[in-house]
Amino acid sequence: MEIKSTAPTKANLIAAKDHLKLLNGGLDILDKSRKALIGAHDSKIKQRDELNQEVNETIEKVSRNFKRARVTMGESKLDDISRIVPVDNSITLKEDEFMQTKVYDISFEPSKLNLSYSFYETNEAFDLALLSFNELKDKLYKLAELDTTINNLDRQIKKTSKKVNSLEKVQIPKTEERIKTITSLIEEKEREEFSKTKMVKDKKLRDQENTTN
Repeated sequence: MEIKSTAPTKANLIAAKDHLKLLNGGLDILDKSRKALIGAHDSKIKQRDELNQEVNETIEKVSRNFKRARVTMGESKLDDISRIVPVDNSITLKEDEFMQTKVYDISFEPSKLNLSYSFYETNEAFDLALLSFNELKDKLYKLAELDTTINNLDRQIKKTSKKVNSLEKVQIPKTEERIKTITSLIEEKEREEFSKTKMVKDKKLRDQENTTN
């Protein structure tokens, strides 16, 4: 709870110092969280960039393999056979959390080539094309996983940074200034009381001296 009163009391001074301690503790936790998020974000960016290069290379391989299959089998036959190759939906999505941020793990188990089409109607080029396409799907799913996680981490970093900036530049300086003000007022009040007490003592001494004389 923020302490707004600057009344020169020791209770307000203690409350303000306790509040400052809480703010500094919160800042430490948030700063560590931000650093962990940035570390995870940078790591995912590196993985994404490396995987993106692999995806581009795999796309070229898929393109080459399907061109070869089209040349060796004919476009009409390739189109007919592609219609009877079963759709592979062996995808699982696992959701987890890291520093209050949703991260995802997409798993893809490429199905093995089966006999849904006749080997007499296909050739090695077609099988290689299908295998390379499965490889591409696996990489694309992983790329989507990384992109989603990176975006979530980026949003959480911005949110955490906003809280850190608020503590560093607004709340903590305000509380420190409040402590300084209360301390100054208390010291001024104590000086005034000391001065009054001294005046009273001095007056009593003078009165005693006058009475004695």
